[in-house]
Amino acid sequence: MLGLLALFLLLGGSGAAHEIGDSQIVVELGDGTWTARIVTAPTAFINRLEQAEKREQGQAFTQAAAAARLQELAPSLPGYLRIRFDGQPVAATLAVEQLLMPEDQSQPAFLVLRAEGPLPAAAKTLTWQFDLLPGQQALLLSGQVHWVDGSAATPPLPLWPGPPPTLIQIVGQYLHLGFIHIVPDGPDHVLFVLGLVLLTTRMRPLLVQVTAFTAAHCLTLALALYGAVDLPARIVEPLIALSIAYVAVENIFARGLTPWRPALIFGFGLLHGLGFAGVLTDLGLPTDNRAAALVAFNIGIEAGQLAVIAMAYLLLLHWFKDRPWFKVRVTQPASAVIALVGLYWTAERILTG
Repeated sequence: MLGLLALFLLLGGSGAAHEIGDSQIVVELGDGTWTARIVTAPTAFINRLEQAEKREQGQAFTQAAAAARLQELAPSLPGYLRIRFDGQPVAATLAVEQLLMPEDQSQPAFLVLRAEGPLPAAAKTLTWQFDLLPGQQALLLSGQVHWVDGSAATPPLPLWPGPPPTLIQIVGQYLHLGFIHIVPDGPDHVLFVLGLVLLTTRMRPLLVQVTAFTAAHCLTLALALYGAVDLPARIVEPLIALSIAYVAVENIFARGLTPWRPALIFGFGLLHGLGFAGVLTDLGLPTDNRAAALVAFNIGIEAGQLAVIAMAYLLLLHWFKDRPWFKVRVTQPASAVIALVGLYWTAERILTG
């Protein structure tokens, strides 16, 4: 179990795990030229660029310090962007257009990069690849949204509008986005689910808790997306991390499942739903079939959570859950690791705002 926790942490990286939707790309086509504006989180972007350039990484950037660092590293930026039209590479420039890092941490910080280059005559497709953006990014081209997977090259994207995506395509997209928000892009949610598994090794009470969690986060996710609830990420994200630590600490000291545990998990589910809403707000929902996309995203989340439970059951619970030493040798040490990680993420998210 400790090995599994380490694996998830390595996959997930930072405690600010919701990088899906942090970056957006808008491509505009002109007469013989194209431009692209990339909007992303400045500190994380600068850190990735520093790592790629094998430079010492900064942490708490001010506006002036971030601007100076970007100016220093800007000449290397075009080397990380590869653009192809109809499979043929074209030269592209890439520069910083705008940087905003307000001292008031309640205000958003963002970085805008501007790329541009020649548009070959009669070109029909674009292939996009940028090495410095992780997770899933939304790329808007000719009125259609395409999902870019980290630094991987996209398939050839049509330059000119085609038919709108079908209901089946929308459902498939948002199922995928919901699933990967848990595995591998949501180590905080994975640790929360593992915390449930460690105390409740019997399947029925475990499913009661998971059902309570699911109902709660579906509720707040829908309410937040339709404007009925609004809490900033600087409040929601530390509380999500703190909920992970709380569940883990209770695992260490509780003799068994307490009567109030499902109600507590329901409350934490309300909180996690606000986190999921932040992701979907960044990604956006389609103009048509919004309800179908929302339901599909929720189903994808549940599929990711069930995948975590199935992995824990097949690798651990099935073999050892009835052993008399399970709590002392597995539940308590693994929960201690989860609690420490949750507290670390809480502090990190408070400090980084």
